[in-house]
Amino acid sequence: MGARHIICFGNELHGDDGFGILVYAQLRQLTWPNDVEVFNAGIAGLNALRFLEDCSQAILVDALANFGNVGEVCLLRPEDLADRPQQLTGHGLGLPYLLEALKVIREPLPDILIVGVEIAAVKPFSPGLSDKTEQAVANTVRMIRGLLPE
Repeated sequence: MGARHIICFGNELHGDDGFGILVYAQLRQLTWPNDVEVFNAGIAGLNALRFLEDCSQAILVDALANFGNVGEVCLLRPEDLADRPQQLTGHGLGLPYLLEALKVIREPLPDILIVGVEIAAVKPFSPGLSDKTEQAVANTVRMIRGLLPE
């Protein structure tokens, strides 16, 4: 088995979009097996493709929109994002676009899982998570821990 990467996305200055960054901070406090690396991709866009190099498994962590109830933690596969209509601007374009680009430049693809939380709102220049999104952070960390056994 190759390296396993946990890649967290988000913008802590935009309300619930900061979810992934808060998950990253908690994941960094934990001890992981030697083959697991945790990355803060922030708002890297296509530059985040570098975090998907040299790994056999990747868990992508991000805020989600229109997948469930606010605060609900979701476990998805890339095809779950690809099958949904995407906006050309705004939140929700990032991961599907990144995954499509990855298909073009990388063979074979790593095994990818997406762990996210349904967010209340992305509010530009409004730091801090809504209560339900903040409560989902601990559940998300536990879920990821369970996905990456020793």
